[in-house]
Amino acid sequence: MTLFLRFAAALFLLSGFVAHAAPPPTKMLAQMRAAYGGEKLMSLTSARMTLHLQKVGEELPHVTELHYDLRGRSIGKSETTEAGVERKIAGAGRSYSFIRNQCMPLEERDEEKLMGSLYSNFLFLLSDSQTILAPPEGTPPSGDIYSGLAWYNIFRPGWKGFHIGVDEATGLIRALWYGEKSTGEELDYQMVDGVMWPHRFKIYEGDRLLSEGYFNNVMLSRSGDDGIKVPDYCMQLLTPR
Repeated sequence: MTLFLRFAAALFLLSGFVAHAAPPPTKMLAQMRAAYGGEKLMSLTSARMTLHLQKVGEELPHVTELHYDLRGRSIGKSETTEAGVERKIAGAGRSYSFIRNQCMPLEERDEEKLMGSLYSNFLFLLSDSQTILAPPEGTPPSGDIYSGLAWYNIFRPGWKGFHIGVDEATGLIRALWYGEKSTGEELDYQMVDGVMWPHRFKIYEGDRLLSEGYFNNVMLSRSGDDGIKVPDYCMQLLTPR
């Protein structure tokens, strides 16, 4: 065999080990927006849903009512506590916690955590014009559930991002990677008012399942009338005299 043929054969063999090149981020972001609903997605102004989160080792799930004000960039979260239903609101210069008739400013740590939940929500990220999709940082996780996915870093300027594994054929997010060994699966996609939404998910630490959950009562709005509103009694309590 000539030197040229040997070189060509070596290139052929090595080609099987070349990593699959993911589509450019700009192209994939456009595909994802179309896959999640196109104009139906981009015209959303708010979303409501109930989250049921079951942590491994705990007997009862945590049930949380979530309200995403996508245009007002605010988030509301309600949970039942021993003292009653506690509601927290963050965003747009109005970050409060109130329970029954007691209202107080939200602690900075809780405010940042809530805003992180808004800025990592698929509906917000995909419908917001400032969202950035970039090549992955580091080596994405391996394993059967992550096989064949195109990986990207997704984030909003000024906030820490995370990695998503996208199915190139459908444009849907199938896996998450938060760095180190923390990963997740997005499951049971269903169409809700013209928008695709994963109704189940699982969170892992390495190969160990940490928690799993599901969403129900998913309601979407395009009217602009379902934004976050602070109760009058809370505004009165917080207004300086």
